Order: sequence, then structure tokens, then C-alpha cells
Amino acid sequence: MKDKSYTAPEKAFIRSSFNSITPRYDFLNQILSFGMSERWRQKSCEILLGGEVGDRPRAKTILDLGCGTGKFLECFLKARKWDFAVGLDFSSEMLKKARETVEGAAVWIEEDFEKLPFLEGSFDLIISAFTLRSVQDVPAFLKEINRVLSPGGRVALLDLTRPRGITAFFFYPYLRWILPALGGIISGNHQAYHFLSSSVRGFQRPEKTVDLMENAGLRNIRLKRFAFDVATLIIASK
Repeated sequence: MKDKSYTAPEKAFIRSSFNSITPRYDFLNQILSFGMSERWRQKSCEILLGGEVGDRPRAKTILDLGCGTGKFLECFLKARKWDFAVGLDFSSEMLKKARETVEGAAVWIEEDFEKLPFLEGSFDLIISAFTLRSVQDVPAFLKEINRVLSPGGRVALLDLTRPRGITAFFFYPYLRWILPALGGIISGNHQAYHFLSSSVRGFQRPEKTVDLMENAGLRNIRLKRFAFDVATLIIASK
């Protein structure tokens, strides 16, 4: 499927889908990713805070866009203290679970992540996991990120991507048939997991996202690929 054919569903569908699958969401993520989703989040945190790209100068404020149940932000909250930490999502049920389960001090905001309610330069680090495929206007989303990112700050986008080579031979049948069937049965929402499956198959490749990030004014862009390109972390700075 060509990247240009992909269009994110209406926001109302995405919001209602994620609201309905919240109780089983984290469990299913672990099952359907063979336990790797948690590792991808943790490794991304390590890379940003002290691994391959380091944390210099030390970031003091952090924003998680499309935070869901807060699992990605929680990695950073456990790693060290922050002056200000925000998790933003437009799913009320996801945010409710985040407030109840996430360890660490954070502000949870129910809002559309394509129009951010923050002043320019508010955050030193902006993170987002498995969110891009739900964004209807990616260029506008990236420009908003650049707007609220502080000078010298960084953004890190983690998402599922499509592997190439021999891995794709096993990945595509799983993604096309097994994942939506199993996710639909366990969660009770077949449409939600058909969307998750089709979005991975149809969304633009990371190289296209890099081009859009450059157009939005971001720089020093680098990619870190996990599990033979099944997931990709894109890091950029302002």
C-alpha cells in the first residue's frame, strides 16, 4: 500500500475507539507486540536521558502527546524528577487510567494534540508513542510541536513501522489478520484493531516523517530502529 493513500479516521472515531478499549489496552499492547512495546518505551527513555544522545543540557519540562494510559511518560517520571510534566490526550478514559495508575507527579490534560494549549517554548522535551497514525494533519501537528518546544529542546516520536526484507514475510500476515482478530476478540472492539492494523500498513514511512519534520523547522534528525524496523524512534531538536 502506498503511503499517500493513508488518511487518519475522524477524531470522533479515534476518541470513541480508544475510550472503549482502555481497560484492555496495556495488556493487549504487551500481548500483540510480544512484550516488546514496554521495552521500546524504556529503551527510548534511556536513549534520550543518558544513552546514545544524552540529556545535555538537562531538560526540566516534558510533554507527552497522545499519552494514552501514561506508560511512556511514566518511564521518564521514574528516571528522574522534572520541574513540570504533562500528559495530554483527548481520550477521557485513557487519561482516567493514567491518573489512577501512573507513578510520579504529572498534570493530565484532556485536549486535542493538533492544537496545543501552551505558550511558545514551554517544553524542553516532547515525547509521543504510537500517536502519529492518529494525526489527521501531520505537518500542522509537527509545527505545533516546534512552536511549544524550547530553543535547543528535543522531540522524540516512537511509532510502529513496516519492516523490510525477510522480517516483512512474517510481519504482514500477523499484522493483517492475526492482530486485528485477536485484538478485537479480547477488547470487544473489532473496528479499533482493524484501524490499528490498517494504519500501520498504510502510514508513511519514517523517511517521509523526517522530511515533514525538517519542513516544520526541526533539525538534527536521527532514527533509531527497533526489532528489524517493526518500531522506529525519530529524534529531532529545535
